[in-house]
Amino acid sequence: MMLYVDSGVLVKLYCVETDSSKAAGIVGLQKPPFPFSHWQEIEVRNALRLKAFRKEISEAQLDASFALIDADLDNGVLKRPGYDLAEVFKIAEFLSARYALATGCRSLDILHVATAQVVGAKLFCSFDSRQRELARMAGLRIIP
Repeated sequence: MMLYVDSGVLVKLYCVETDSSKAAGIVGLQKPPFPFSHWQEIEVRNALRLKAFRKEISEAQLDASFALIDADLDNGVLKRPGYDLAEVFKIAEFLSARYALATGCRSLDILHVATAQVVGAKLFCSFDSRQRELARMAGLRIIP
């Protein structure tokens, strides 16, 4: 079954943070490739740049993180999925209308769940409780 990994978890795979080992253990149990959407990429890369801006990591660590991401793209661990952007936004609006009042999810959280559905993922990995609840309500199996 395909696993969609939220950006917050992906950051933990490419930069040492609290719960990095937990993230690696969870994702390591699943079979790649893992979809890597446009918003996952900008979120992950920008989160890493913000860490460098805040002096949480060095520029050398930033470059090393980007090199790991690029290597995983080249090696097929991460894969840019084909999807209809209009369909993603249609599903995102449906999810927002149906579940936002109950979950309090942010727009990008909703876009990730919609993308997971459009690319055919059955499993969803996130450490964000609201996003996890939305994914569960949308019919995805949550891990951990």
